Amino acid sequence: MPTFVYVLIVVVVLIIVQVVRMSLRASSHHFECPDCGKHFQVSRVHYMFTAHSFDGRCQVTCPGCGKTAMLPPCQGPVSGSTDQAES
Repeated sequence: MPTFVYVLIVVVVLIIVQVVRMSLRASSHHFECPDCGKHFQVSRVHYMFTAHSFDGRCQVTCPGCGKTAMLPPCQGPVSGSTDQAES
C-alpha cells in the first residue's frame, strides 16, 4: 500500500480517539459560574468545538446570567442542581 494510505489511516484513528476523548470529558465535567454560582453542563458538541486554553479552561456561557467566560471545569459530583446548556 502507498504511504499516504497509512498516513490517512493514522489521521482517521487520531480523529476518532479525539472525538471519543472530548465526548467523555464533556459528559464528566460541569462548570460553575463565578457571578451567579449556577452549576451547568454544556452539550458534547459545544464542548468539542468551543475554545479551550492550555490550562484546561473552556469558553462557556452561563445559562443563568448569560456571562461568557473561560471557566475551569469542575470534576466530581455536582452540588446543587445542574442544568444542561444548549450551546
